[in-house]
Amino acid sequence: MMSEKEDSATRIRQAAVQILMEVGVRAATTRMVTERAGVGRGLLNHYFRWSELRADAWGEIFDQLLDQEAQASQEPQALMESYLNSAFEQNNRIYWFLWLEAADLAKTDAALAVVMTRVQRRMLEQLASYLRLGTEQGLWQAPDPEGTALRLSALYDGLANMLLTQSTQLSPEQAEQHLRRLFFLETRPISVSSAGQAEPVRGC
Repeated sequence: MMSEKEDSATRIRQAAVQILMEVGVRAATTRMVTERAGVGRGLLNHYFRWSELRADAWGEIFDQLLDQEAQASQEPQALMESYLNSAFEQNNRIYWFLWLEAADLAKTDAALAVVMTRVQRRMLEQLASYLRLGTEQGLWQAPDPEGTALRLSALYDGLANMLLTQSTQLSPEQAEQHLRRLFFLETRPISVSSAGQAEPVRGC
């Protein structure tokens, strides 16, 4: 059973996550969080520093997302297809927004920079593990899974930024095709020929 202190701290953390998901990192305030948690500002300040609470809430959002992704399937082909297929879906828009906001704020927010570095490392390691496993199973050729994961992630961030800012006529469908094209160029997925032999897939 939680103590009153643990219960209050948990409610504050949960409220912070909810507020960030609703309004983003920059617009979130201590008042929004305390009102949602049903506590006074003094109690929030007693348990947390605002910058650290905000950073931890941001990290929890992405940790939960990565946990869900990892638990969805153990098959590398299914995991990569899910990554590519869902990358630019409308319901993921909040995650692009939170990520790009945090990247900007982390330049001057040390707490956010630390958490973002940790989450980004985890994201890259998780993506690289899918690429490595697919190579081991003969699904594609990814001799440098860490490098491929980094390049896919960098392109994803850039395309998401274009979609959010509407700086080009890029559509979500086109963004997905660009990401798929890079995956193809980096890995050369392998198909099985009519003779039962593995062959690199041609084209995209």
